[in-house]
Amino acid sequence: MADAAIDDVKSSAKAQWILHIAAFAAVLAVIGFFYWPMVSAALNVYWVSPTFSHCYLIVPISAYLVWTRRASLAHVRPTVFLPALILIVPLAAVWFVGHLMAINEAQQFMLMAMVQVAMLAIFGWPVYRVLMFPALFLFFLVPTGEYLIAPLQTFTTHFITTFLSLIGIPFYAEGTIIELANGRYQVEEACAGLRFLIATIALGVLFAHLNYNKWRKIILFMIACFVVPVIGNGFRALGIVLLAHYSDNTIAVGFDHLVYGWGFSVVIMLVLFYFGSRFRDDFSASVPPMQSAPPASAATVLLAGVVTAAVVCAAPALATWRENRPLSIDASAFAEPHYSGWVISDASGTWAPQFFGEDAKFAFSLNRNVFTNPAVDVHVYYYGRARHGHTLIESTNKMWSEETWNATSSARLNANIGTVSAPFVELQLASNMQRRIVWWTYWARGTFTTSGLDVKLARFKGSFAGEDGSALIAVSVPVESGTEDQARRELADALAAMGDLPARLERAQAR
Repeated sequence: MADAAIDDVKSSAKAQWILHIAAFAAVLAVIGFFYWPMVSAALNVYWVSPTFSHCYLIVPISAYLVWTRRASLAHVRPTVFLPALILIVPLAAVWFVGHLMAINEAQQFMLMAMVQVAMLAIFGWPVYRVLMFPALFLFFLVPTGEYLIAPLQTFTTHFITTFLSLIGIPFYAEGTIIELANGRYQVEEACAGLRFLIATIALGVLFAHLNYNKWRKIILFMIACFVVPVIGNGFRALGIVLLAHYSDNTIAVGFDHLVYGWGFSVVIMLVLFYFGSRFRDDFSASVPPMQSAPPASAATVLLAGVVTAAVVCAAPALATWRENRPLSIDASAFAEPHYSGWVISDASGTWAPQFFGEDAKFAFSLNRNVFTNPAVDVHVYYYGRARHGHTLIESTNKMWSEETWNATSSARLNANIGTVSAPFVELQLASNMQRRIVWWTYWARGTFTTSGLDVKLARFKGSFAGEDGSALIAVSVPVESGTEDQARRELADALAAMGDLPARLERAQAR
């Protein structure tokens, strides 16, 4: 009789688990459908950016951690906890703000937070508490951190030049380019160390969870997981430059560069984890007491799944409706312009911004004298309403093709577009065939700015009034060494002649 009672309990618990797991799987499928643009955007980043290739390991690691907790899960029972869905309201609000401002990371973080709430609502607190770390570890699926590339490039460049000065090797540095007597080196985005840093932090969190139970040790180790990769990447880049320099560029270039670089990075990570393991805490194995919860009926679990899916998916449903509204743009705003005293022709095609998904654009060249003056290329990319695949501020949008051009310097200045003063960023680009000076700025809600954050804020404010159009304005001119000031005068004069541009953008504004 006792054995039969035990079997009945086990059978009931198994059926209860199957019911809740099926409900959660159905909710995940609905979330995946409604939030697919966010999911596909993350998967695309994994595929095209080696920086986030470690994200492929996050789900298997989390699944393994869940498997290791199966003994603890045997002592808890799933139960419905619908009050958790109250947390969805602020999360969905932040997600929608991220949608209006086209901030992928904000949307993806909020999506992952809503998945956590859905898990809590359908399985209950006792189960979620057991699975908390594997669940929270899934936040590393969000590809974020690209905003650190520029600071890391600057730090690595200064790190290299500082040590070159200390050991007495003469050099010339401009931007992220370092020139030695027998070679020219650039700290490119891939050399900034972001990939090494993010992978170390993700693995460091896992390592700290498995080895420490004191917060003091966890905090100190995580600080080390940030500092050590940054310093280590500086030594890695310095070592590659020195190897190339002393070998007269016979080693540490091309494929050797990757092998030596990653070999050094792996050694640094292993050393960090080795020393971290010497201070691990003792974990006393204890079996948690049985936590019984009143089993939910199939109807209750079904209701919980339906309510959870409806609440979580309300925000993307609203966003989908908003994105699919008709977009009206005044095409006359992008008709070929006419400026007195200037010859207008097609853009040279030598250089163009690598921006995608624009709703309208026009490109042309301005020249005051085709025999003595270089032509100024003008590119205007207009985005009528920020939506998936049609966003001005996007990580995939670049000011130059990295396969053709290298940026040698960057500066900020002000210039007049007609009579309107506007801030610009000046880039000096170099290729095997040509050097160019590029001035660029953004336009949003009648204001010119060089800040992507300002564009996002303006777009958020204007979205409720139908005034969330934005644009990139970029002008460029070829330049020979020693004629930079003349090239800048050509750019300034061309912009001054384009007095109708602010009015054109206002006219194109979607309302």
